[in-house]
Amino acid sequence: MRKLTVLWGNLMRFLGLACLVVGIVTAATQEAFAGFTPIVWLLVAVFCMVIVVCTEVGLTRDFLEGKTEK
Repeated sequence: MRKLTVLWGNLMRFLGLACLVVGIVTAATQEAFAGFTPIVWLLVAVFCMVIVVCTEVGLTRDFLEGKTEK
């Protein structure tokens, strides 16, 4: 389960950074890419980063629970 959680966190981290870059580029060029305005891309990036933070908190809690059980 831990490997799947790490994989999910890494995927969201990559997707969030990619959406952030696309949002910045579309804002700089004043164009809409794939029909989305730059603010939509940035909101998707923020959502992905919230998922990353939640994943990291979950992994930290799992680590600390395993440490106290030993």
